[in-house]
Amino acid sequence: MIIKKDSDVIQNYFEDNSGVAGAYADFAAVAENEEDVASFLPDMAAKKIPVTAAGALTGNTASGLAFGGAVLSLEKLNKIGGIKKIDEKTAEITVQAGARIQDIKDKVCGEGWMYPPDPTEKNATIGGNIATNASGGRGFKFGVTRDYVKAVKIIFTDGSQCRIKRGEYFADDKGEIVFNTDKGVKHIILPKYNLPKIKNAAGYYNYHNADLTDIFIGSDGTLGITVEAVLKLIPHFKEAFGGIIFFDDRARAYEFVKKVKETASRGGKDPISPMSLEYFDKNALLLIRRDYPSIAENAEAGIMFEQDIYENNSDILTEKWINMMEESGIDTENVWFASNLKELEAFRSFRHRIPERVNERVKKNKIPKVGTDFAVPEGKLAEIVDFCDKEFEKAGLFNLTFGHIGENHLHANIIASNEEEYKKTREMYARIAQKAVDLGGTVSAEHGIGKIKHVFLEKMVGEEGFKEMAKFKKSLDATAILGRGNIFPEKYLEDEKLKG
Repeated sequence: MIIKKDSDVIQNYFEDNSGVAGAYADFAAVAENEEDVASFLPDMAAKKIPVTAAGALTGNTASGLAFGGAVLSLEKLNKIGGIKKIDEKTAEITVQAGARIQDIKDKVCGEGWMYPPDPTEKNATIGGNIATNASGGRGFKFGVTRDYVKAVKIIFTDGSQCRIKRGEYFADDKGEIVFNTDKGVKHIILPKYNLPKIKNAAGYYNYHNADLTDIFIGSDGTLGITVEAVLKLIPHFKEAFGGIIFFDDRARAYEFVKKVKETASRGGKDPISPMSLEYFDKNALLLIRRDYPSIAENAEAGIMFEQDIYENNSDILTEKWINMMEESGIDTENVWFASNLKELEAFRSFRHRIPERVNERVKKNKIPKVGTDFAVPEGKLAEIVDFCDKEFEKAGLFNLTFGHIGENHLHANIIASNEEEYKKTREMYARIAQKAVDLGGTVSAEHGIGKIKHVFLEKMVGEEGFKEMAKFKKSLDATAILGRGNIFPEKYLEDEKLKG
């Protein structure tokens, strides 16, 4: 274990993409191997020193930022193992928590395989993606991180550890799970609150008969430290194409997406079946127009799609997409097309430029951004976007919306330039969060709750839900040292006074 105490040296651990300022710690502990983690955690638990796990610090919710105690960095636990082929359609790879997503993708792609989850930030670590159940732009077809985690190795604060394989342990009808570690048996009872049955990254996973693996995915570093994971791989597509379509009426963009979804659901021979369906509103397009001056000046919305190809049917699929556009009244002469992977990568850069520009503004203003992460059930998206528009108009603050429209999951960003405006944005977000919940949705579909979205999660689970979370956390982290302030407020742990 490498211990760093110099304030200038450890300053790198006190900033992420959330814009939250004021993070600090007494020291940073950089684990050089898993044994370091197993000996460090019980020592901190005995001294009741809070521990915040940190990876690449690319998150948006400050969950990797410490406010006292110690930072536990997993940056050196970055080994990527060999690929194990299961059959023609499946393989797996074992990686340590500090392995970067881009490095994993590059390695498996070189051997004809794909790790499908596609978060915007490719420098993120797999440990961070597991902690938040990250997804990204290709979730429409491929799903989320949870869908590709076959096993996790967890180290607990008492020093015990276990490798949990998917399908090995399940919650019974009462939400109870008993499982083995190298130092004995653990018994947990899941919280009882209800979570929406849509894409969701808010709160501890507690769905009926939950797989134990899923309990730790999305737990934001609060239950144990994930040091290793086994990931599922699928064959990489042979080629891909895509397009960016600009609309002079937002409603037409919604109608086109609806038609794509309906067409994809029908399947059939050579089916239209996009990997991603991404949305950009007028303000998002304006934000990057200096980078892309050819964006149509009258564009009120944009839709980007990516179609993967596994057979020699590129021409057939292209024709189907063009026919569908023309049937929707779209002038294909004004559509930007990418006909191969290289051109498609340029489109992905277009999409990623939006959050990059947002983060630049946030860092310049030195005020945390307020970015929604809601998802709502099918058929409810237009209603919540209209609600957001009314809120934005009343506030008069800079805003833009983009995201994963295929999953009814959008990021509405409201950028404050001072503390007074920031207070307004938080109040606005609370109303938007309540609207998402009222529509049967979630306040966070992929970024998690971290330290800055408690008030929004409360609208889903209530104060009683927070109490259940605290009790559940302590069943695995008795001294409550891990990830303090992540997911739910620290005050619910006040009966366990800690140093730091």
